[in-house]
Amino acid sequence: MSVRAIHRVWILVLAALLGSAPVHAREAAGALAPALRGFYLEGVGDRDGALAALRDAVAADPASVELRGSLAELLVGARKLDAALVVLDEGLAQRPGHPRLQLFRARLLDLMGRREEAAAAAQEAAAKGAGDAAYGIAVRLLGQTGKRAEAEAEAARWVTASPKAAEPLFALGTLKASAGDKEAARAAFARALELSPGHLDSLRALADLEEDAGHGEAAVALYRKVVDANPHDAEARFRLARLLLGLGRTEETLSVLREAQRWASSDPSLALRLGVLFLQADRPAEAETVLRPYAQAHGEDGRGVYLLGVALLAQKKPAEALDVLGRISAGAEEYPDALARRAAALDEMGKPAEARKLLEAWLAEHPDDEEVALSLADLHEGHGDPKAGAALLESMLSRRPSRNPRFYFALGVLYDKLKDWTKSAEYMKQSLGLAPDDPVVLNYLGYTYAEQGVNLGEAEKLVLRALELKPGDGAVTDSLGWVYYKQGRFPEAAATLRKATELSPKDAVIWEHLGDALKAAGDAEGSRAAYAKAVEADPGLETARKKLEEQR
Repeated sequence: MSVRAIHRVWILVLAALLGSAPVHAREAAGALAPALRGFYLEGVGDRDGALAALRDAVAADPASVELRGSLAELLVGARKLDAALVVLDEGLAQRPGHPRLQLFRARLLDLMGRREEAAAAAQEAAAKGAGDAAYGIAVRLLGQTGKRAEAEAEAARWVTASPKAAEPLFALGTLKASAGDKEAARAAFARALELSPGHLDSLRALADLEEDAGHGEAAVALYRKVVDANPHDAEARFRLARLLLGLGRTEETLSVLREAQRWASSDPSLALRLGVLFLQADRPAEAETVLRPYAQAHGEDGRGVYLLGVALLAQKKPAEALDVLGRISAGAEEYPDALARRAAALDEMGKPAEARKLLEAWLAEHPDDEEVALSLADLHEGHGDPKAGAALLESMLSRRPSRNPRFYFALGVLYDKLKDWTKSAEYMKQSLGLAPDDPVVLNYLGYTYAEQGVNLGEAEKLVLRALELKPGDGAVTDSLGWVYYKQGRFPEAAATLRKATELSPKDAVIWEHLGDALKAAGDAEGSRAAYAKAVEADPGLETARKKLEEQR
């Protein structure tokens, strides 16, 4: 029995006892017995009997909003939507414009898929004082039917009607955001949070806006509030982890992910997402712990099996990775990627000829498969033959241009290895033309310019942009310091490279760069210490060893 129905029963009971208190006291008294019978039969599962009894109750008191609403709800439960609509329309004939009947009608029309009529009914109900529920339905349906201006106007009226509520501001902000008015949306969400600091929908929406605007720290703070308020909100948790990872805060990322790890066994979709993020955080062993059970339970899902193979390969388990990846059928979407990983596993096992044969056989049948071609080119480069890799990719370009920025980046790297820096820069620029905000390419090109001592102003812009996209990245910070060094800005270079060593303390090249900058800045003692750190990190780094010996 619904709360409204129970409430109406008490009104009927009081009317029958008092005799004349309500306006429809006599009708209420006549409706009491069939209403009680209908509610009882509904409670014991006799839907047909309940319907008949409530029809009798409505016939006895046709102006009763509560009884008509209860009858309509029961008809909806019986999937008799047209009959429910008749009941409500008859009620509105008895009581024209009644806000609650209009609200009932709007909900029913929405359920029937008659959205424009439902929106109109909800608007009328809101105008007559049906409250937040009516406004919410009207705004949602006007938006869904493409009446954006009307939806915004209705949302604005809702804000005025409920000035202390967060929900209308959230609805208005959502409409503004979808229309591209990000500032108005941000203001609406912020105002909603002033009124209700724990309003989760507004927190999520504002976090999305901050993330889209590249304000990573602000988005992190907002998603943390969502996760703190609702620890089981997997979407917010994964977005928070992804943001933290992008900011280079790996340990915080892992802390956020480990909280979700216990849910993975009960929610397969979580296992895959967790696995991906653990791999991105360079934690392949933890990725394996969530991906292995999933792959065993869902062996038909090539995605899960592939990710498990990637996790095993990252842990230097090539034989096991080869076995797992070999389970993916040739018709699966993941098969070409799995093929490339199998080749990597074979190469790691000391079987480069088999790896090349595997990839070449596939390319013979699929000559335009860029991903497999990239893997084969990488294999050539890894075995000291970047010329063969470049020739392979150039032959593909001769047939048709690529739309894959990684393709041009790979060619740029190959020509860098071949010391053809003009071609290398040319292909890097083509990569950036397709993906202008790729921090890896921005950093590579900027560092290459710095190494060659050319276009240093452009190099600085490229690396600064990469650092915006990957704040806290040791390699990019090193590139910026090296650009400063090449520009002769030695104190700035030393300070920046010192920060890079803090971010990547085991990178010998960064320590060597710091030694060069300190030496140029006149700090001989600091320079010797930095070169010593470089040799400690990589005893085979002969350039750093020679510089250290020269300063002794």
